[in-house]
Amino acid sequence: MIFYGTNSSNLKSGKIKNTSCPQCVTNTDMNYSVFGKYAHLYWIPFFPIGRVNILECNICKSTYDLKNLDETVKQKFKKEQDFNPTKTPIWFFSGLFLIAVITSSVIYYDNKQDDDEKVFIKNPKVGDLYHFKASEGFYSCMKVQKVTKDSVFCLANNMETDQETGIDDINIDKNYSLKTIWGYSKKELVESMKDEEFIYQIDRN
Repeated sequence: MIFYGTNSSNLKSGKIKNTSCPQCVTNTDMNYSVFGKYAHLYWIPFFPIGRVNILECNICKSTYDLKNLDETVKQKFKKEQDFNPTKTPIWFFSGLFLIAVITSSVIYYDNKQDDDEKVFIKNPKVGDLYHFKASEGFYSCMKVQKVTKDSVFCLANNMETDQETGIDDINIDKNYSLKTIWGYSKKELVESMKDEEFIYQIDRN
């Protein structure tokens, strides 16, 4: 279930002097509060969606929405706001900032992983795990067992998965056999990772 909705927060309070109250018809002061409304997702504010200006008579304590009062009050309120504007707090955008941070982190991680893998494929080490595209629509993996000057020998996994991200499920010792060792030249491995045509991910502990 997704929890979303709207909420409000008191952004500012103040006073407007010498104002006529419609209820008690008295020339008095009115206290006002500016409430900022925002949309939230799981109670995290995402963006502002407007404001409500509430005024209260100092005498009879009647409350009014500014839009329902006469132009004289509205003009006095406007002058007050022009002199000392109500600012939207930055935390009203918390959700958007959170999304931006997560997106930036994902992009950074992906770019770093790509850079690391370019180094790993050119400098293989025993224990490296290569994720590769097997038969059409299936994926598997192989572990580097031996590295020589020009060649790399890998222990192939005997199982396949139909999920590109499902390698962890089949990467267990019983799925490997010493009878299925594949050998590649280092040049072949580098070529095999171009555009992820064969090897699409490398894990190194």
